[in-house]
Amino acid sequence: TIAQTLIGVFAGLIVVVVVGAMFMTAEYRRGLIRVTLAAMPRRGRVLAAKAVVIAAVTFAAGLVSAAVVVTQGQRVLRDHGVYVWPVTVLTEVRVIVGTAAVLAVAAVIALAIGTVLRRSAEAVAAVIVVIVLPYLLIVAVPVLPLGPADWLARICPAAAFAVQQTLIQYPQVSNVYVPSAGYYPLPPWAGFGVLCAWAAVALGLAAYLLRRRDA
Repeated sequence: TIAQTLIGVFAGLIVVVVVGAMFMTAEYRRGLIRVTLAAMPRRGRVLAAKAVVIAAVTFAAGLVSAAVVVTQGQRVLRDHGVYVWPVTVLTEVRVIVGTAAVLAVAAVIALAIGTVLRRSAEAVAAVIVVIVLPYLLIVAVPVLPLGPADWLARICPAAAFAVQQTLIQYPQVSNVYVPSAGYYPLPPWAGFGVLCAWAAVALGLAAYLLRRRDA
């Protein structure tokens, strides 16, 4: 499937997590957060501005990368005699745009957790446990039984990878419909909504603590 050309998104996700977390923790480590908050006392705006910047930059980079990989990856596969499951133009656009959006929102979550924990190592580790580890358990290296894997794919941030789904589940066909085979329990944008909900909660907590704590 065209989603299989995006296997490198996993590596990109880790990079995004590190950059997103350090976008805030680096200021705490160097003491520059005091300068930032002195220049803009409204701390909620500081966090919002950082979230907009990291999301926009990540989305742009992810959009270009995903577009190149999906279009050129299909060509390479077909040139080597590999059958690629056909999809509509709208589905291809959804996969590309959705992948970029997932990376952007993941960066925002990393930023929020970095704001909460203030330390790069702890923040990166926390985001990896929240986003990357569930993806490994249900997609990349499926070690969970079908029931727990299906449940985890509905509530964890990795549910957002449903935007990459291109295969159709047929009620008359008996098959193992699991994320590791390219099937997600939630519709594409519903899965993405789960990730956005996690981001909203993380940003809300980060904004609250940023206002309440000393720099």
